[in-house]
Parts: sequence; structure tokens; C-alpha cells
Amino acid sequence: MGTARRGRYGRARRHCLRGPAQHRNVTEGLILAAGGPIALSEAWIGSRVIAHDLQGDDLADVLQQNGDASAWAIAPREETAELRRLAKILGLDDYAVDELLAPGHRCRVSDVAGTRLVRLLAVELKNRELFADDVSMIIADQVVIILADDPYGQRIARMLTAAGPRLTGGGADRAAQLVVDFVIDTTVTTTEQLEAASDDLADQLFGGQPLTREGKLDAFRLRRAVTQLRRVTAPTQDVVQELVDTAPGSDEVTDRHWNKIIDRTQRVALSVTALADGLTTIFDTSLSLDNARLDDVMKKLTGWAAIIAAPTLITGFVGMNVDFWFQGSSVGFYVYLAVMLASAVVLYVLFKRKTWI
Repeated sequence: MGTARRGRYGRARRHCLRGPAQHRNVTEGLILAAGGPIALSEAWIGSRVIAHDLQGDDLADVLQQNGDASAWAIAPREETAELRRLAKILGLDDYAVDELLAPGHRCRVSDVAGTRLVRLLAVELKNRELFADDVSMIIADQVVIILADDPYGQRIARMLTAAGPRLTGGGADRAAQLVVDFVIDTTVTTTEQLEAASDDLADQLFGGQPLTREGKLDAFRLRRAVTQLRRVTAPTQDVVQELVDTAPGSDEVTDRHWNKIIDRTQRVALSVTALADGLTTIFDTSLSLDNARLDDVMKKLTGWAAIIAAPTLITGFVGMNVDFWFQGSSVGFYVYLAVMLASAVVLYVLFKRKTWI
């Protein structure tokens, strides 16, 4: 019979490593899930690192010989026979495995047979386009397997290796916590980049001029990126909260770290919402400036058209086949020229005072 451990919220959780006969099989299954030898891994007991960068069998031996040891391992997001073997050992069906590996899947967390499966998206901004790295985690009692492709998987490995006491002070759940924090930190950086780009667009409007064609295209790309980012931040909040609710018993430091992560996810979600509203305001302001500029141009065209129309009207009126004063004489030419100039000057002064021209 398997042993049970009481979680922090009073719910009993089954150990993944149940008995001596199954201990090695389950551990090997976890380690070999990476698709063979693992180049990026670390094992520790308490605050002491006992092994790192071991191959699958070696790391499995370390965990078997040290029942209180914990480990993390980075694996590529590939469907392998070893991953299917791990799924069978942990009681995971094909649907659960497909959820872990399906590209672009929504962020979520689930608990299957005492093993937590986590899907996250690390979003980065490049040339005003969002690129998402899928990060999946299989969280067992002793080991957390992180499924992530390079180069993001390498970045996670470097972070975990450099974590030092922050990692060795806890078990596999602490490693999973650091990975979640790292992914959210990537989203925070992306949000800050979008905010900086949005501020640059807003600065262009302070001069009272609408956005240029390139600026409008840039604003549209940013708006699309923010919309895509909102589809990530909202479910990420649910994932973090679910991980907190299903986490095993932890110390005060771990609880504070979870609270910090929750606060960060909430701030990011609020920032993204405010950013979307800000970009909408930028669009509306630029459109209003465009309309105001068009109105100003139309007023000027109307004013100059009126100034030109007055002499044209006088010339046409005098040119009719009707006798007028001074018609056919040099005096009449200068008289009517003076009338045309006077009408044009009067209209110019009038429109200038009304700022139509």
C-alpha cells in the first residue's frame, strides 16, 4: 500500500515513489522522460547539492540511494517512448501527455494520480511581435521535469543552477516555484517593453501632431501584441492560484514567495489591461488630431476659395454683354481691378481674424 502525506490544506497526497520495488522504476521513469540521458539536472538534500549534470541512470541512482533527495531536470518538448513510459508509471493517460506537448496550449494546471501537470507560456517581444515559449512541468514528490525547448530551456537551467540557497532550501516544489517565477518574470519584462513603446507613441502626440503612417502601424502592432498578451496573463493567474492551493506543506519562506508571485501576476494583469486602455486612448487621440487637422485644412481651402471666387465673380459680371460704366476704357480696367483687389483684401483680413487661413 502506498503511503500518504497530508498537504498544507489538509488533503492527503500519495507519494509517487511508493515502495522499494517501485522506487527505482518510478524514479527512472521520471529521469528517462527527458528522452534519454539528461544533460541538465541537479539533485540536492536540504541545503547541500549532492549531484548535478548527471545522466538519467546516474540521477535515478542518486534519488534511489537518497530517499530524502530532490531533483530537477530539463527535457526537450518531444514525444518519446520514455515519456510514454513515465506517463504509464504515474498513471497518466495519452490525453494528459498530449496536453503537455501540444503547441500553443492554454495555460493550465491539473492533478492526475498525485502528479501535478503544469502548462505555462513564456512570452517575449521581438520587433513588435510576441513569441511564446511553451513550458510544461511534471511535478512529483522528488523530481520536477521541465519540458522546454532551447534556448529557453537553457535559460531555465542556468537560473535553477544559479538559484543556490533559494533552491536547496526546499524540495522539488521549490524548483517548480522558481520556474513559475522565472516565466512570470519574462512576462513582466515583455510588459515593461510594451509600456515603454506605448510611452514613446504618447510622446509623439504631445506636440499636437497625429501619428505618422509608420507610427500608426507601430501602434496597431503593439495593440495586437497586448491583445495576445492578455490571453496569457489571465489564465496564468489561475495557474498560480491553483498551484498555491494544491501545494504540499511548506515553510514560511515558501509561502511568502508564493504570495510574491501571486502579487506579480496580478500586477502584470492590471498593467496589461491599463496598457490596452492606453493604446486605445492613443488611437483615439491620434484620430482626433487627424480630424482637427483635416478641419483646419478644409477651413483654409474654403477661405482661399472664397478669396479667389470674389474677383472671378466681378470679372464674370463685368464681362457680360451688357453696358457698364467705364466699359471699354482704360479707366474701367483700373476701376474694376481695384474693386477685385479690394474684395480680395477684405475677405483675406476677415478670414485671417477668424483664423480660417
